[in-house]
Amino acid sequence: MAVKYREIAEFLEKEITEGKFDETNKLPTEEELAKQFEVSRSTVRKAVTQLVNRGYIYQVQGSGMFLRKKSETDYINLGSLRGLTKDLPAKIIETKVLELHVMEADDELASRLQCETGAKLYYTKRLRIVNEEPFSIEISYFKKDIVPYLNEEIAVQSIYTYLIEDLKLSIGFADKVINCALMEEDTANLLQLKSGDPGLIIENTVSLTNGIIFELSKSIFHFQKAKILNRVSFK
Repeated sequence: MAVKYREIAEFLEKEITEGKFDETNKLPTEEELAKQFEVSRSTVRKAVTQLVNRGYIYQVQGSGMFLRKKSETDYINLGSLRGLTKDLPAKIIETKVLELHVMEADDELASRLQCETGAKLYYTKRLRIVNEEPFSIEISYFKKDIVPYLNEEIAVQSIYTYLIEDLKLSIGFADKVINCALMEEDTANLLQLKSGDPGLIIENTVSLTNGIIFELSKSIFHFQKAKILNRVSFK
């Protein structure tokens, strides 16, 4: 079952992106939201924190919660754990599944995923296409005991929508490492670049809210098309 504050955050995010609050540029008060969703103000505060962390709103003590100026829609949100489809809602995103199979964790993967050597994993490799142009290659390893089923029909859509809405996983946090490397020929060809061109790489170690790691992933972005956004709030 989804955590209530996450449900509220998702609902408000949808309303924000659909422009419901554009006229006032302001959200209802905590008290009004608590009454609307029939929850405590502490639950509302947790939902608001989610929206702040996602870069949608900022708070002014004594004045309320205001919408932040919208960023360009082709930014990848470094603080997002919800996938490319959520990061680029205004874009046409297509996915080509290059590989998808069950494999066993070797010693290195087992160490990084904190599981037994030989544990079953889903391996996926996907080409993400944005507005009909290659944008990124995503390579992921999912623990099969947490993600028990994954097929091409799911992988060609948003895997994270499946994880959150269908499997009801409560995804908590991720460690992200950003680096650049020169691309080998096969990777460059998929992104319609030249061998030796630079690639922007983001590696993720993703955990559930209980701290259990369930995914390792690496995204290799077209260096001329991807932009990274990291919105920081100081309290």
